[in-house]
Parts: sequence; C-alpha cells; structure tokens
Amino acid sequence: ALSAAESECRDDVIVSAEPLVLGLLTSKVVCPTAGGIATFTGTTRDTFEGKRVLRLEYEAYESMARREMMKICARMRERWPLRHIAMAHRTGVVPCAEASVEIAVSSAHRREALDAVSYAIDELKQHVPIWKREVYDDSSVWKENKEAKLPKTRECVS
Repeated sequence: ALSAAESECRDDVIVSAEPLVLGLLTSKVVCPTAGGIATFTGTTRDTFEGKRVLRLEYEAYESMARREMMKICARMRERWPLRHIAMAHRTGVVPCAEASVEIAVSSAHRREALDAVSYAIDELKQHVPIWKREVYDDSSVWKENKEAKLPKTRECVS
C-alpha cells in the first residue's frame, strides 16, 4: 500500500538563478504507480541563424512566473491523468550547453507523460513572464517567443 504522501499528486515549480542540475526533476516525479516519465530540457546552443551565441540572459517576474507555471500544471491535469509534474526555469546568465528550462512528468502510461511535456513547454513559452536576451559575439537582442505572438486581428473599417 502507498503512504498518503506517495498517493498524492505533486506539482513542483522552480524559478531560480541557480544552475539546473540535470535529472533533478526526474527524481522529483518518480513514483511506484507511474509507468512512464517524460522530460524536456532546453539548453543554450552556440549558434543561431549563423551568429555565434555567447550566452543567454533571462529575466523573470518570478512570483507571477511561478503562479503561471502552477496554472499550466492545473491545465495539464485537466487533460491527462498525471502523477507528478516538475518544472524549472533558470534566470540570469545561462552559458552555452547549460540548461535554461527543464520539465518532468510522470504518469501511469508513457503517452500521457509525453503529450503533457510537449504541452507544458509550449504553454510555458507562451504564458510565463520570462524574457530571453541572446548575446552574440557582436551584438545582443531580446527575443520574443514565437509561440507568444498574438494572432493578427482585422482592422475595423467604417
């Protein structure tokens, strides 16, 4: 029999300037009733559209970011029968090859976990108030998430 703590579903969200320890979130979602754990880790790549990327810099409205991440967890639970969810996003400077975001989800079956992780990263990029600046060797730019762009509306003609 599972203890009360083991039977409760957990949602953990982290927004921190500390480096993300790869695999830490997986350990947070391990559960004897889960047959599948799916993860996504987003890392800083060294090039973008032919430019050399030196680092990424993230800023966040941290309290609101955590609230929005918890709302994403709630929406995930409305769609899939999940056991545990853990999401982390780093702020500050993230050098090349280091993780800026990690998501881990456990469920009884793999399909639900895989679908939920894909949904979670898309929702995080669209709704969570975290901003990214790409720093190149010759310039820098604040990047807009393509997922967050609002649909174009038609102009009213009178």
